[in-house]
Amino acid sequence: MVDVFESISASKETELKISELLSTQSIFELVFEIVKDSGFYNQDENFKLIRALNIDTTEESLEEDLYSTWITMGDNLNTAKTQEEFNAKFALFVPIILKRMELINRVAI
Repeated sequence: MVDVFESISASKETELKISELLSTQSIFELVFEIVKDSGFYNQDENFKLIRALNIDTTEESLEEDLYSTWITMGDNLNTAKTQEEFNAKFALFVPIILKRMELINRVAI
């Protein structure tokens, strides 16, 4: 998880670019596999939370959807009081972020 934020914080720009977010996809994929293997996504409560968080956005483009979801994730992570809570919140957003990234990649091909 730290790799994602280190990758983004390496940017010298004041505003995140979609290409910078997309460059973290391989890290999100790795985290997804690790979390999936732990059984976290198989727990009913976590699955329901992911479905609830995975709402359609009202943005005009797929890129804006990703950016909006990323900001929502960041806002939620900033409320974590413990490392465990941070990790759980991050894990909940991983499949949602990946879905948004994959949609952008499909259109780009």
